[in-house]
Amino acid sequence: MAAFQPFFSPKQVARALNASESSVKRWCDQGAIETIKTVGGHRKISLDAIRKFASKTNRTLVNPQSIGLQIAPRPDESALAGGGEEDQSRFRIAIAAGDESECRHILKSRIQRSPEKSSEVADFLITDAMHSIGHAWSTDEIDAYQERRACDIALRLIGEIRAALPNPKINAPLAFGGTLSQDLYQIPTALVELTLREAGWNATNLGCNLPVDSFLKAADDHQPAIIWLSVSVIFDEMAFIADQHRLVESLPSGTAMVIGGRGIPEETAENLQYSAICHSLSELSNFAYLLDASKTA
Repeated sequence: MAAFQPFFSPKQVARALNASESSVKRWCDQGAIETIKTVGGHRKISLDAIRKFASKTNRTLVNPQSIGLQIAPRPDESALAGGGEEDQSRFRIAIAAGDESECRHILKSRIQRSPEKSSEVADFLITDAMHSIGHAWSTDEIDAYQERRACDIALRLIGEIRAALPNPKINAPLAFGGTLSQDLYQIPTALVELTLREAGWNATNLGCNLPVDSFLKAADDHQPAIIWLSVSVIFDEMAFIADQHRLVESLPSGTAMVIGGRGIPEETAENLQYSAICHSLSELSNFAYLLDASKTA
């Protein structure tokens, strides 16, 4: 006989997933979340059902405490070493603790008072925080769920900044990009898309863990001015170089290959083919501006 486990209402599950109650009810009715109904017709959801749904849909329990799951204590600054500015420190602590509203407040306030572009502010806060959280997770200073939750919060914040940008002009240059197979890091390539969008490009993030053929199909279908590769990790250097060479050599004439990311060692970069290698988002923005200017001159 299965051990007893508690059941939760759609409202409680909505809080745990940081979703609307109506969405949870819809998922229940569609069968996406296994549900039982009481004699009175009320939906009840088991903890196993919540976990299965979160796993299948790649969602995170943003607020696990709302369904009684124990959470790790709020990390202190000593566990999250990183940039020295106060905003960076506050943002690191907030995102590690899952305080999305505080993260949003810090990010928006910084954007409003900073002369920098929104994408540069996002990079300044989010990249610093995620590097710190990744290290803290690897040394067991924080739990895996806190790292996953922080990733989800960061992606939502980047999405909100992107949504606030004006739509690209009809004649805006096209750019597509993402990460190659085995590179699962979502945030860097999302920041690249944001940077290019803010620079006036019609940029589309294709996502992570893509085969070379997917990049080539996108390039063939849309003839973009840029294909970018965000590189956070390389597991097999020779295979990566071979894939990158095949991608460059098969791109349409006139499509620039742009690469960047902390996962590219100097010795590997020397064996890659590219139009530009960007070590920062500001370098990427400058390259995109110059490339667009050269094509429209």
